[in-house]
Amino acid sequence: MADWFLRRWPDVRASDALETGATEYACQGLELDVAGLAWGGDFLPAGASGWQARRFVGSAWQVVRQAQERDFIRNTYRVLLTRARYETVLWVPRGDAADRTRDPAALDLLAARLLRCGARSLDEASMEPPEQEMEDAPSLL
Repeated sequence: MADWFLRRWPDVRASDALETGATEYACQGLELDVAGLAWGGDFLPAGASGWQARRFVGSAWQVVRQAQERDFIRNTYRVLLTRARYETVLWVPRGDAADRTRDPAALDLLAARLLRCGARSLDEASMEPPEQEMEDAPSLL
């Protein structure tokens, strides 16, 4: 752990090497300057302000019906979204109609929801934080 905090690139043990990803368990308690989050198909927008938790079973996504499991998936994203002190870069994969696991409409809806909640597209974002909070932005979680 000391190498992760104290070393710098090109040492692959350093925090800025990005050699491996971390789950919510591995990063719990960490505060990183900048974090990257690859958003999966397990937590997608449902309705105007709700979210749908899903689990990948066999070869298809299935809706999670148990409240405890839905809360677990939501809290996974809550942990992952709160690791960065300065910025979090969210990556939403492009949908592909030929791939049942990446529904284009669902992923486009996800990207649109994140933008409405205050995320900025990388082609529009600057390195400077926004001057003021968005007052009418919906709550993410």
